[in-house]
Amino acid sequence: MKICRIHRRGHLLKLIVPVTVQSVLLLSCGWNASTAYERGKTPLVELKGSVLYEEDLLQVLPLGLTGQDSIDFSEQYIRNWVEDVMFYQNAERNIPDTRDIDRLVNNYRRSLIEHEYQRRLLEQKFSAEITDEDITDFYNDNSGMFVLNESLIKGLFLKIPAKAPDLQRIKTLFTQTDEESFEEIEKYCIRNSARCEFFYDNWRNLAEIEVMMPQSGTPLEDLLDKQSGFEIKDEDNIYLLNVSEYLRKGGTEPLEYARGKVRMLLINNNEVSYMRKIREELYQSAVDKGLIEYHRQKR
Repeated sequence: MKICRIHRRGHLLKLIVPVTVQSVLLLSCGWNASTAYERGKTPLVELKGSVLYEEDLLQVLPLGLTGQDSIDFSEQYIRNWVEDVMFYQNAERNIPDTRDIDRLVNNYRRSLIEHEYQRRLLEQKFSAEITDEDITDFYNDNSGMFVLNESLIKGLFLKIPAKAPDLQRIKTLFTQTDEESFEEIEKYCIRNSARCEFFYDNWRNLAEIEVMMPQSGTPLEDLLDKQSGFEIKDEDNIYLLNVSEYLRKGGTEPLEYARGKVRMLLINNNEVSYMRKIREELYQSAVDKGLIEYHRQKR
């Protein structure tokens, strides 16, 4: 085994990478001089000219994953990456005629470019025209369209090491919503490597928060009908959750949560006629400039 060290948000993360084929996996101890590496990136694993960078791994590493869990995830990701590279290169050797594939790729690339161009046209055209009043009016007139698929909450979540000092002080503060309490909690979390998430000002899916906490016999959604503050323990940590607002699945999405969706609906209502106009103008421009050439077979 070899050990590669990666920095993530100031903390040193050790990734143990099993090298099953010594000749194809190159870590920081030596690199292929003929490979052109991306500037500003740190090579982590190399296989037959393909390179996996530390930055790419960090982008997919789930937030909050630590210790052995982060090592296991990284090992599996690297293994999957190696398998993908090997499978693709093997496929290339066994499918020498890729003309049909190249045609499909070109068509797909063209459709992506057209889609992105259309998105930008619509954004430029309608974003400035759609006012907050338009959004509010549409939302009020069509509130039945905005049904919650997930329960939402606002609040504060803390994950604190069980051996951290002054726990009683934090247990007192975590239900407070004043700025001074927030600042004290934030400083405490930094000093004691605790996880702290303030979301009093924005809605979060309940499931996103619940997955960070140990499982209990009763779903958190049911508990919220009776209480707003929670303390759960396991062997290593204490979990504190204070909920200031709660909306159950099946209710109506609040305007602040649905705002982006409303804006897109208003844009979509106008996009068909607008895009038809753009395409007609482009066609007429080609005709007027004599850019279109019709090729007919001579009889």
